[in-house]
Amino acid sequence: MKSSKTLAALVTLGLAAAAATPAMALEHQISGAFTSYYDLSNYSAAGNDGFATNSKGLSTDAKTENYFAQRVRLDYTAKANENVKLVTKFELDYNYWGNSSYTAAGGGGAALGADTINLETKNLYLDLNVVKGLNAKIGMQGYTDAFKGIIFDADMAGILLTHAYDKAAVSAGFFRFGDTSAASKLGKYTHDMFSMDGKYNISKDITVGAAYYYIADNRDNGSTITPSALPTGQAADGTPIYATTTTFTSSANPRNDTKVHTFGLNGETTVGPLILNGFAVAQFGDIGTVNNTNKAKGYALNVGAKLPLAGGTARAALLYAGGGKNSLYHVATAEGGFYFDNEMTILGRDKNATSIDNAIVFDANNYNQGVIFASVGYDYEFTQKLSGSANLGFASAAKTDKSVTDNKSDYLGTEINCEANYKLMPAVTLGARAGYVVLGDYFKSNTGAHGTYDNPYDIKLIAKYAF
Repeated sequence: MKSSKTLAALVTLGLAAAAATPAMALEHQISGAFTSYYDLSNYSAAGNDGFATNSKGLSTDAKTENYFAQRVRLDYTAKANENVKLVTKFELDYNYWGNSSYTAAGGGGAALGADTINLETKNLYLDLNVVKGLNAKIGMQGYTDAFKGIIFDADMAGILLTHAYDKAAVSAGFFRFGDTSAASKLGKYTHDMFSMDGKYNISKDITVGAAYYYIADNRDNGSTITPSALPTGQAADGTPIYATTTTFTSSANPRNDTKVHTFGLNGETTVGPLILNGFAVAQFGDIGTVNNTNKAKGYALNVGAKLPLAGGTARAALLYAGGGKNSLYHVATAEGGFYFDNEMTILGRDKNATSIDNAIVFDANNYNQGVIFASVGYDYEFTQKLSGSANLGFASAAKTDKSVTDNKSDYLGTEINCEANYKLMPAVTLGARAGYVVLGDYFKSNTGAHGTYDNPYDIKLIAKYAF
């Protein structure tokens, strides 16, 4: 009892001392989210992912898996006043319950005993309102391109300046993606991005924008780049092999020599009840090493629409991204090229799949084949607590090389999915989502090198808490 009283006294003294310091003038803002789901699927990233191309996760005898995944995100902001605040964001993932314990691993720690170091730092940046209308973000921050994330959508270290006007906003930034580890070369051989982005409100119904991104990578050998290349051959089962990333050796390629310019326009307009949005993107420059460079010629087009209909909202979207020599360059497979507007679960990335998601079309580059992706959907609120949606998607590779692939066509497949969400209480939502894909002839062999892949399906039961 004596020790408890002593501890209580020490805590009281500590709080009193902290209250006497200027730090207590800070406004502490804490928020976050908890997500956990149960997954039943014959197509998942938990283990059924043995192929290196679009057929990843597909099989002629696809086994059903079931697992639980979990994610917690914690946001803490130390706000001095309206002009100064420190923003921090952290993430803790359990890729699936039972995966590991007593180890240091991202996504691990969900096995018996837990005790795993798996805290991930997402953001650490200073948010400053320097002068009226001018904001600066300095440090590790989340940043997404102006084209719905098809070039980059990631956390990155840098400086972003944004100036707001009455009808416009302009931003300029510098970000360092990678650097050579040798101390004598720090800052010399780097992977950097310079960005410029602007939007202008022509009227209350029309907004137009333009953005420019310059990405340069001249790091020493051993770093990874995404070259623009056609398929290099096919595996024994007839599936195509694409050089999505290449690790260059010091003897042949001393250093990367990638300089890619991305320029695009975007806009949104309201015509009566109809909302239209879209973008157009083009790239030029070089991709490769000092000994082997390909020209960057990627491009993409998108249009999306929303319309109130029968008490709900109807949606439609179309994405075209060039393939082959016209395939899009993006920063890295894990940090860019995403496209969530189609609301897919398997044909495209699932918004609910946390860190272990997988998809037939994982990004707009699509193994340098590009993609033609169309989707329609409908959202409806049945009551204040119950809502639902349904979606239909169609996807095809934009360009494949028939001389080295064995697929009967470029059509990847058709997905149908639906979901329902119930607000158990204001901050807690319980949901269910199911999707099924009818595979296209892309996955059928001309020569019979492999059998017919099973159509994939996925069912999720989801619990979310936002605070």
